[in-house]
Amino acid sequence: PYVPSPPASAESPIKPGAGRPAAVGRIHATLPPARSSPRPACSAPIQCLEAGDSSVDKPVLYRPSAMASEPVLGKLSVRVVRGHNLVVADPLTHTSDPYVVLYYGSQKVKTSVQKKNVNPLWNDVLVLPVTNLTKPVKLEVFDADTFTADDSMGVAEFSVTDIYDAAKLDLKHASDGTRIKTIYPVGANYLGGESHVSWKNGKVVQDLILKLKNVDSGSVVLQLEWVHVVPGVTL
Repeated sequence: PYVPSPPASAESPIKPGAGRPAAVGRIHATLPPARSSPRPACSAPIQCLEAGDSSVDKPVLYRPSAMASEPVLGKLSVRVVRGHNLVVADPLTHTSDPYVVLYYGSQKVKTSVQKKNVNPLWNDVLVLPVTNLTKPVKLEVFDADTFTADDSMGVAEFSVTDIYDAAKLDLKHASDGTRIKTIYPVGANYLGGESHVSWKNGKVVQDLILKLKNVDSGSVVLQLEWVHVVPGVTL
């Protein structure tokens, strides 16, 4: 017959581990080791793609880091097409070796250098993850120097709000070439002409001509494309 064990007392102390279900030990065995310090947030990836790279046309999959302070809303593909009538930065050669840098928050990407050309054709594609619509993308043109610091050849900036708002619309049945919005040059922006947000080849794109400031002349032609991101998959 079953005889129950006597209750624990001072004369019969409970041994360590007695009365604990065995499953608890198995659960503890599967827990990951504690970290001594939190893992730093992963910075969003930045790419500089060659012109015509087909990867820009493919869906981008992205899962924000659990430690990220801001969710990624999408990606902005910026094709830096060309520069026009840029200033002469090198008085010895009477020309410039220009390249373009884009800044967005803590991100920084740049084009290739075009040697001895004040009307350069870059046609480089730079990709920036977008996290905050209130932040503009800042642009600066530099003259590449070998032995001294690179000289600034003008600055500009543009908003991502217009293309983002258009990308949220249901455009599945829109005709190719449909103009969604027109932005006009005013004193507060850097536009050198009307900027059109359009639906082309199944994509939302925006054409921009930016007038450079802090210099006597110069403009840069850009084409923006909004790239949706799919949560849940790591790039």
